[in-house]
Amino acid sequence: MEERATSMLHVLSVTTLAAFLTGLNARITVIGLPVIAAALGADLEQALWFTQAYLLGSSATQLVVGRLADLYGRVRLFTLGFAVFAASMLLCGFANSPLLLVALRFVQGLGAALMISLSLTIIADNAPPNRLGTWLGVNQVAFRLGAFSGLTLGGLIIDNLGWRWLYWLFAPVSAAAVPWSMWRLRESYRPLDGARVDWAGFALFTCSVTLILLSLTFAAYGVGFGLHSWALALLGLLLLAAFAVWELWFESPALDLRLFGIWRFAGGVAAQLLYSIAFGATSLLAVIYMTAVKGMPPSEAGLLLVPFEAVFLVAGLLGGRLSDSVGYAPVTLAGCLTSSLALCLLSTLSASAPTSLLAAYLALVGVGTGLFTSPNTSSILGSVPPERRGVASSIRTVAFNVGFTLSLNIAVLTMTHYVPYEVVTKMIISGPDVGSTAPGGVEELAAAISNSYRVQSLIMLLAAAFSISRSARLGRR
Repeated sequence: MEERATSMLHVLSVTTLAAFLTGLNARITVIGLPVIAAALGADLEQALWFTQAYLLGSSATQLVVGRLADLYGRVRLFTLGFAVFAASMLLCGFANSPLLLVALRFVQGLGAALMISLSLTIIADNAPPNRLGTWLGVNQVAFRLGAFSGLTLGGLIIDNLGWRWLYWLFAPVSAAAVPWSMWRLRESYRPLDGARVDWAGFALFTCSVTLILLSLTFAAYGVGFGLHSWALALLGLLLLAAFAVWELWFESPALDLRLFGIWRFAGGVAAQLLYSIAFGATSLLAVIYMTAVKGMPPSEAGLLLVPFEAVFLVAGLLGGRLSDSVGYAPVTLAGCLTSSLALCLLSTLSASAPTSLLAAYLALVGVGTGLFTSPNTSSILGSVPPERRGVASSIRTVAFNVGFTLSLNIAVLTMTHYVPYEVVTKMIISGPDVGSTAPGGVEELAAAISNSYRVQSLIMLLAAAFSISRSARLGRR
């Protein structure tokens, strides 16, 4: 028993570091987005791709990562992810154009794909079944601590050292994690024999997701790019259909569609996708509100996001513990309903609203997100046999990343319905001084942001429906 407890501590010392660094990286980029865009001369969509490229790199490789992990083991791939993540983080600080930064962020996403997905899988391989939700909650708290640090330190780094140090400062820590991982982790999973990697399925999935995301990008540019948007969306959906047909035919598929016959798994993935679509743009919209509407510097904007992350720390642990005792379904339902209410409240904010209200509503989002994330992840990983956990974890991560990216694009489309794309771009990069001379001014941008939150609130209710459908009885272990 003591040996198993020590082994679990070794696992957590590495997986929580991975979660911390990925959380740090995600929030540092969000809080610095307007400054980085201005420095590199990027427009709104190019700036969003600083985030989307990272998510695309992570999403596009998730299926092959999960399959490789199930075939060849977890630890070596996990350590490789640390190395790629560290190298690309260092190079991001040297980017001198939007395109180069997008490319490097994509590579960083490849490393993050290995780190994020396999950290959950390694925990599931080593944790006792009756403690899985708790240890996954610890992992989520580590991500939130990283996000917390990114928000508090990110603005200070930008204001005092410049945006490039957002990446340079933390690259050595990421690099040091490579030998730490090699020292502390031991492979506890016995890989499968005789199966193959589905490279064709991987290529079809990657191309389909990329084309769909690009179609949404062109849609945000306006009517002149409508034909491009529809053509890319149609081609992406056709490739997605081809991917599904191929997976049913191939003897060793990247995505075992039979897993979706397990409702606990399928419902969890659907809930994760919808939750991410509803939640993904929340922080970015808040940053735009604070910098472009309120005219706050990055350091102050980051501090106002701290209540969200701080509350998530507590709610994340609570959600994991509750799911171990009462089951995942009622806890995830409570998380969805709380988040939907919080997003509805955010939609009431005007340009003149006090920033304390924004911080309070974001903290309520943190409660809902903490209650939802760990129990839903536990339900997904606990619903499949051990030899399919790598793929299951990858599918969950794909659902999160794709939903998150769709959320960003939906937010842009909603905002540009109220304010012209060019004006939104100038206001985000240059602040409210531009908005004060634009038609409608910052009030119109605030209204556009409010409408985005309103749409997110409604989507969150759809995620709640999937939690209801799995019922408290099915949620008990």
